[in-house]
Amino acid sequence: MRNFIPLYVILIVCVLTAGCASKEMAPKPIEMSTAPAVSLLLTPAEILTSGDPVAFSVIGFDADGKQTSAIGATEWSKTGLTGTLESSKFTPDKSASAHAGTVTVQSGNMKALARVRVIPSLPWSEDFEAIELEKIPTHWIGATGKFFVREKDGNKILVKPPAQRGLDRSNVYIGPATMKNYQIQVDLMGTRNKRKLPDMGLIANRYTLDMQGRHQRLQIRSWASDLRMAKTIDFTWETDVWYTMKMMVEIIDDKAIIRGKVWRTGESEPAEWTITAEDPLPNREGSPGIYGYSPADIYYDNLKVW
Repeated sequence: MRNFIPLYVILIVCVLTAGCASKEMAPKPIEMSTAPAVSLLLTPAEILTSGDPVAFSVIGFDADGKQTSAIGATEWSKTGLTGTLESSKFTPDKSASAHAGTVTVQSGNMKALARVRVIPSLPWSEDFEAIELEKIPTHWIGATGKFFVREKDGNKILVKPPAQRGLDRSNVYIGPATMKNYQIQVDLMGTRNKRKLPDMGLIANRYTLDMQGRHQRLQIRSWASDLRMAKTIDFTWETDVWYTMKMMVEIIDDKAIIRGKVWRTGESEPAEWTITAEDPLPNREGSPGIYGYSPADIYYDNLKVW
């Protein structure tokens, strides 16, 4: 008669073996080196704050890449930030508007830096008058080298020209990705480049409200590559004319209601929304932003979020 091992016994052995193996593979505590540091790391390396103080830590590494406590004396400095820096703690000014900059720590010839974005609570308003020409608001993401503050008719405005290289299409995000329950509004104007017309609009909760030039349409969508919930209507608009665009997203039950409104700047805001779309698979949060496809110049002004 042949001997055999019951299946449940094999399973028990496997479970016990796996448990022992996991205990044996538990990470060991970091063994600190005492050799001199040759490089530094500042943590957190990137952080966003609405105005709360930010504390940084310095980590040193020796020539073998091991963490070491032999860092030496450190000096701290900041660039582009409004607030106080006391040793390793940065505190933004409560009256400061949204901005970004860096904190740097130095020990001998070693340096490390961290990027800080300061974005206060709503409401926000940006007319670009305080922004240096050919620059952008420093806390924005996705605008560098694509959007520029320039003068037009005696005022500073934001311009998206045709791309010198790469794509003409850009999304710019101006706040935290966790934002929700807000409205966004901007004045915008499209121009003509021979037969080419731009598309331009707003972003809220990862939805885009798009004034399409070539097609003369107004569209709400979540993703241009998959128009699963897109709503499109005919909408005639003129080049070299300023329009005001407004957008909001409301989560009701388990769906998103996305509303958009467009009217000529200077005229009374219409009571009704120009376009409304529903999404049964809602984006519940997302940064506000602006959108532009610029085979011809696009102008933006008086951006507001509340």
